[in-house]
Parts: sequence; structure tokens; C-alpha cells
Amino acid sequence: MHQPRHFLPLAICVLTLLVVMTVESIRAPTALAAETKTPIKIGVLAPLSGPLAVLARDIVDGARLYVDEVNGEMAGRKVELLVEDYEFKTAVALTKTKKLVERDGVHAVIGVILSAAAIAMKDYIHAQQVPFIVSGAAVAEPLMLEKPSPYVFRTTFSASQVPTPLAKFTYDKLKARTVTVIAGDTVGTIELVMGFARAFEEAGGKVVQEIYAPIGTTDFGPFIGRLRRDVDVVAVLVAGADGIRFIKQYEEFGLKGKIQVVDTAPGITDIALLPSSGPSALGMYASQPYVYTIDNPRNQKFVQGFHAKYGREPGVPGEATYVALAAIHQALTATGGNIEEKAKFLEALRHMDLDAPRGHVRFDQYQNIITNVMITRIDKVGDQIVPVVVETIPGVDQFLGMAPEAYIKRPRLVTLKGTFGK
Repeated sequence: MHQPRHFLPLAICVLTLLVVMTVESIRAPTALAAETKTPIKIGVLAPLSGPLAVLARDIVDGARLYVDEVNGEMAGRKVELLVEDYEFKTAVALTKTKKLVERDGVHAVIGVILSAAAIAMKDYIHAQQVPFIVSGAAVAEPLMLEKPSPYVFRTTFSASQVPTPLAKFTYDKLKARTVTVIAGDTVGTIELVMGFARAFEEAGGKVVQEIYAPIGTTDFGPFIGRLRRDVDVVAVLVAGADGIRFIKQYEEFGLKGKIQVVDTAPGITDIALLPSSGPSALGMYASQPYVYTIDNPRNQKFVQGFHAKYGREPGVPGEATYVALAAIHQALTATGGNIEEKAKFLEALRHMDLDAPRGHVRFDQYQNIITNVMITRIDKVGDQIVPVVVETIPGVDQFLGMAPEAYIKRPRLVTLKGTFGK
């Protein structure tokens, strides 16, 4: 028996509806993620209280400037910054990270200056699958080279990357043959002076003395008193408020102009600190991936925007955090704003390729930035004390031109502490 003809259009409509529903159910998860308008939340971790508060302020301000410049939106989605002060304490950094991830639901974390804090965060970040871009001077080699995580990136520099060119400059151009190194007694600062020490001896020089002062030292007299007076150079990494006290007390001891001081990374000589260290820092040489005096249109726009908003010039943490936000923005654009699809977002982030204020940057295979490194001298230009670039080394990576496999086999820098000056 044949069905009545008037049932046929109804059957076709039902069948069409079922097909459409099936297709939409397959598309639903991707479409939902792509079309969501919930804000992208980015956690900003900075030690806003403690000895590096001045540098921490640069992290926060660099992040806020970038978000303001894009009118609070990336790839069609609003962006929220959630700022947390970890007080320059490792345990607090981990607690604040958990709060940002579990309570606030951030999609990424940026910032962090303390190397020990970044190392403590690494396993948790990896387990939670949250992208983490180190945009403060957490330089620790193990962070990137030992059990590397696909979720950990760095836009500042590694422990070897910035001190090595300065060590070669100190030997070749300053004609130094003997050096004392002095640093704050914590992982990152130790690694930085050890990076300098290893490279200086490889160039042909001799490190004759190592001195380490506790973080938060107010009286550097006992440490300066121990400095050998027969060395050519004192290579230092004493950061933040400690660095200001050190260089002023170094001058009070009558050593300024007698023994050249070099800053193995932006510790005393970061622009955020120069107004406080003042004339005591004049004549110092330093090594850094960014200075606000770089003459290119991208940097001029960045510096003008930063100064207009905050009334001062940006330092390394400010620029590196600005770059971190630009990298996130680029990856979001490549993935249609869909940061929830982590594999695609991470792949896009790994392929960062930017004209940053400092110049062209990208990540290496271990997700550490490849960057120009500048040797600067602190001079007085007009009525300002500023870093003047005297040499630029282009495209420096954390492996210093070696094959990554060969570099990784070298002893970690922190293990070299106490091996020089014997």
C-alpha cells in the first residue's frame, strides 16, 4: 500500500532538520569556543612589595600600556589583567599562581622576576596547562632547559644570554684581565655572574674572587671591604634597592673611578633604578636586551606612549612584558581568538615573530627569546643620566651559537658558584 502523497513534504522537512542538527552538534564545541565573548584573563605576577618593587612596577605598567593601546581587546575579545603581588617570596608566588588559575580562571600568566619563584611555579603551570610567559628577569637555566614544558616561554633573557657578550667586551675592549664577581645570594643573580665568569675565563681572563650578599642587605660595607683592590673590574649583579645601596656605598668607599664596575645584566643600570642610583652609576658598563634610547620608529612610539601614561621611561621588564602581550595577541589573531584550544594557541605562540621595540624577536626551540644584546655605558647626556649604546650584538640566543645539545651538556651555571678564584 502506498503512503499518501501529502506525507512526503513533511518527511523531507524532518529529514532535513535531523541532518542540520547532526552537523551543528559536530560543530558545536569549536563554534562555541570561537564565538564566545567571555573576556580573556591574563594574570600578572610581580613583586610589588620587596627589594625589586621598582622593577615590578615596570612589569605591570608594560602590560597595562599594551592593553590600553589595543583598546582592551584582542582578536574580538575583551582582555582583563589580574595583577597579583607575590612579595618577592617563592611560596607566595606559587600561592598567587594557584589563586589566579583556580579561582580567577586566567588563560595565561606573565611576569615574575625571582628565578626560584618561576622554578617553583613550573610544575603546577605544566599540570594545569596554562601558558606562562616569563617577562621579568627570572633567568634560571633549569626553567627552560631541564624537562622543558610546552607551556613555559620567556621574553626577557637567560642567565647566559646577556652576561656573555659583556664578558667578551670587558676582555677585548676594556682590556681587563682580572675580575671579582659580586652578586645577591639567590639563584638568578648567581647564575648571571657565573655566566659572566665562565665567558670571561673562556676569553682568556681570570676570575680571582667571588662574593655573595644576602638579598635585602642594607650595609654593603663588609662586602665592599673584602673586595680585592688589585683587580681590573668588579662584575656585579645586585638588583633593585640592594643595587642602589651597593653602588652608592662603593662610591663612598672611594672606589669609583679606581676599579671599573660592570653590570652583568640590568640590575643597577635598569632605567627604573637610575634616578635613584644617580651619579654613583656614571661610567658603569652594562649588558641588556633593551634600552629606551634605541632609535627605531617602533621603540619611539612605545617610549612616547609609556612616558605619556606613566611620566617616566620604560626599563627591560616594561618592554619585555609589552612584548609578552604582543606575542599573546599575535597568537590569538592566528587562532581566531580561540585561546581555549590550547594546542593550536601554543603552536601559534611558539611561532612568535615580532618587530618589538627592541627590534626583531622570536622564540628558539626551547621557547626562550632570541634577541639583540646591547652593551651600554651610563653617561650624562644634558641633565639626564642615561644608558648610551656602545655596541650591539644581533640575534643572540641562550645557546650562544652552540648547538643546543652541546650547550645543555655543559654544567648548569648555578653549580659553578665557588669554583672561581681558587
